[in-house]
Amino acid sequence: MNANFEYYKVFYYVSKYENLTKAATVLKTSQPAVTRTIHNLENILGCRLFIRSKSGMKLTPEGRIFYEYISAGCAQFFKAESNLSNLISLENGTIYISATETALHCYLFEAVRDFNILYPNVHFKILNNSTTDSVNALKEGKVDLAVVSASLQVSKPLKMKVVKKYRDILIAGSRFEDLKDKKISLGELSSYPWISLTSEAITRNFLDAYFDSNGLQFSPDVELATTDMILPAVRYNLGLGFIPREFARDDLESGKVFEVHVNEALPERNILLIHDIEYPQSIASKAFQKFLMDREAEKETNSI
Repeated sequence: MNANFEYYKVFYYVSKYENLTKAATVLKTSQPAVTRTIHNLENILGCRLFIRSKSGMKLTPEGRIFYEYISAGCAQFFKAESNLSNLISLENGTIYISATETALHCYLFEAVRDFNILYPNVHFKILNNSTTDSVNALKEGKVDLAVVSASLQVSKPLKMKVVKKYRDILIAGSRFEDLKDKKISLGELSSYPWISLTSEAITRNFLDAYFDSNGLQFSPDVELATTDMILPAVRYNLGLGFIPREFARDDLESGKVFEVHVNEALPERNILLIHDIEYPQSIASKAFQKFLMDREAEKETNSI
């Protein structure tokens, strides 16, 4: 079949207005050109689509069936054109992101805020998922970007970039004042009560490996489902807990909790930005990615 979208577009408007002149006006062309296009389309399809009457152009039974499909397709094309027009100027664009809890608190919230200062009309739809679920959402085309906080390997068409490095710190509440302003080994701390995530969490696996590398077994007394629950648990003196500094900044400054200085510092961890190189990115999404890269490059320059 040699029909192209322009043929279908002409058919759509003639069907909609039931009038060749009105269709030609909307299409900004001549009535004879519209008539020729309809005849060409009928020849290609091998059936009549319209019957000319005194009241205008009426669809044949075949034409009505064809119109059901063409009208649905045109509606999507017209919507895409309208949305793209808005996106070109970064007006009313929407960026879909799936992010882990740590990535949100340590990186993404601040980045989104700063981007919206420059482009206030761009909207964000942010899903809070695990690393695995975030990557799967990206693979399934449900989101434009995944921002995660775990070490992993990805294969094409996924591509990842480290956008921030961070390190967890150990915090404690007033019940454990004896640990304040001291440097202490992990072995000496092993007898204290611990707070951590459940065994299914990637962060928990990271801590298990950390303790194991120091010849210790990690057996937390309190296991929680999300990282943001560790801080209140520490505040209530249920035990010691590792947490990214960004989660505890306000409580550290107010003195509600304090940092325990451990001889065996936790290794640095990465926050990763992942996208699918084969998935069409909106202009808003591309602008946000460029903004993130420029932001990190500026920070690296300032740190030299």
